[in-house]
This record gives sequence, structure tokens and C-alpha cells, in this order.
Amino acid sequence: MIKNILVGYDHSRPAQVALAQAIDLAEATSGRVRLVVVRTEEGPAPQPELAADPGIADMVNVGLDDEEMETESAGAPPFVEQARTKLAAAGTTGSIQVANSGQPAACLREEADLANLLVVGRGRAHSGGQVGRTTRNLLKGHLPCPLLICTNQYLPITSMLLIYWPGPPGGRAVSLAAELAATLNIDLDTVVTAPGHRAPRQERARVASALLGYHTEGEVVATTEASEQAVLTAGLQYNPSLLVIPEPSLLRWPWQLAPLYSSALELPDTLLLIVP
Repeated sequence: MIKNILVGYDHSRPAQVALAQAIDLAEATSGRVRLVVVRTEEGPAPQPELAADPGIADMVNVGLDDEEMETESAGAPPFVEQARTKLAAAGTTGSIQVANSGQPAACLREEADLANLLVVGRGRAHSGGQVGRTTRNLLKGHLPCPLLICTNQYLPITSMLLIYWPGPPGGRAVSLAAELAATLNIDLDTVVTAPGHRAPRQERARVASALLGYHTEGEVVATTEASEQAVLTAGLQYNPSLLVIPEPSLLRWPWQLAPLYSSALELPDTLLLIVP
């Protein structure tokens, strides 16, 4: 289950949304939130990004007394104190690291090796893109842990949709989605797509049987659509708060995101959870 949640944070609105979503999940799972703030020579990065090989400059543990807090956060950007206040007000256990400059996506991967969940904002998209540069770079390689991409505004998780296809990431997506749905006490609808593999109806029966152990409510249906089309079709039909998808096997597209990610990000008012 999700116990160690990593969040890239700065003063931007996408980062604040990511923090709010992370606090919600930490409260539900009795987890811990760890924020990392990038600091460059010019000041903090404008995106919720992390640095490669950061060389941590400051560590702020939530719950330190005022004297310790003043010492630990010396020289940190002013919004670090605001983030600490938000964590403390929510009663969430956590820490804040202020890191030196580097390559944000590379460090995010490195830090996420020890996390159960990575939470990022969509960021400010460039050239008409659907996500910011760091999130886009993350999606162009294999993920070290599940990745939650937030919407542009805070969104309570009240319903979930899982798009499943056979393979190890699909199995892990079933487990994570079912555990999370049971923890949040919400329905989990599942769409099974298996073109070129087992017959979708046979695969549907296997998934439905696996979900019985989690005592979740919701439909399990089969489709012959390809995964990227099923994401759009089912996403519009069910309109979930949270869409869960397995990581696709082919990721490297030189000039654009993999078709599955492009389809999933067409649903702008839906949180996206990708399970590697």
C-alpha cells in the first residue's frame, strides 16, 4: 500500500495541487509525504521539479519546534515554510528537502526508487503540449514507481476506473487500484482489453476473480478496442475522478508521448495513475 509519497514542489499552482492530493492520500493510507524543492542559482525552479544528484542543502522535518525550524530552513525559499505549515495543519507526517540544481526528471527518478508513489502536477505545458516538460520527460522512460499526474485543480477521489491488459504491469495495476479503492471506500470500474492476446471475455473472468479478494464494488467489462482507444471511450463513459493504467511496454517516441499517454491526458479533469 501507499506509505511513502514523494512530491516535487515549488510555489506554482500545479505543485500546490500535487501537495493537496498527496496529503489526501497520506491521510487515507496513514502514509508519509516527502517534498523536494529545487533551488538553482537563479532561485527555485518554476515547475514542481527535482534535481539530478541534488546534494541536499536543507532538510525540514514537519513537527520541529520553532528554534529547530529556523536553523534547519535557513536560506530556504519562503514557500518552504508555507508547505511545512500545510503539512502540519493536516496532521501529516513528512519532510521537506531543499535541493541544489540539476536535471529535474533524472532526480525525480532517483528519489522515487525509495517511494511507493510519485505525485506531480501537470506543470505549464509548452508549445501546446498537455503536460509540462518534466512530466513529459518522466513519461518517456520506464517509471521507478507508480506515478500520479494531477489535474490543474484539486480533485477529491470519489470514483476510479482501471484500464487493464495482460502483463506484469497490468497485474500490479489491478492490485494497487483495488487496494486503493478499498481504502478509500469507493467503487472501482474495470475495462479489460486484450486484443491479440486472450479473448477479452476470458481475461475479464480472470480479472473479476482476482478483484473478489479485495471486496470492491464496480463493473468489470471487456472490450475489443486497443488500449489507447479504450482509455478515451471508457474515460468519457465513466467520467472517473482517478484513471489507473498499466505502463505500456513501448515508451520511446522521439517527438511525442506514447499514444496511450496522449489518449489518457485527453481527459483533463481526471487524475492519472500509471503503474509500472
